[in-house]
Amino acid sequence: MGGQQGQVLAPALDAGGVALVFRAGPLFCALPLAEVIEIMRPLETRPLAGTPPYVRGLAILRGEPSPVIDMTRLLTGVEGEISRYVAVHAGRGPVACATGPVLGVQDVTGTPPEGPATLFTRASRSLIAAVGTIGTEPLLVLRSLRTVPDEVWEAAATAQEPVAP
Repeated sequence: MGGQQGQVLAPALDAGGVALVFRAGPLFCALPLAEVIEIMRPLETRPLAGTPPYVRGLAILRGEPSPVIDMTRLLTGVEGEISRYVAVHAGRGPVACATGPVLGVQDVTGTPPEGPATLFTRASRSLIAAVGTIGTEPLLVLRSLRTVPDEVWEAAATAQEPVAP
């Protein structure tokens, strides 16, 4: 289940295996550090109609409206405690990942999610690049969030349009 000692997943981690590790409900997760813009307290988030349940809404990141993705709900299908927003590069702009506690930056290793490793989460296999471990707990190494669905970006753009008086 865990990765081979010293094996770094170059396809999922551009920065030599360096990733930001955080909690998403009961899961330990890692995002490639090269994708991370900044970590912040949760910001005011407005609901966004017409989006999947894992989209919490829109928040203003550095003056720009950005979708907020509930990582626990995305990965497990249930709501989780939100203690941090992690802004990451995405296809059309930044996205805020609503996460549990951020545990820091670490070198992570893992193996592609095959066999029993695919049972750890309901998330799409296209989102999980590898499965490793932190101690005796599984660690999901996530792929870039550049694949935020078009419907989310379209709903965000519609929410930004000025309303006629």
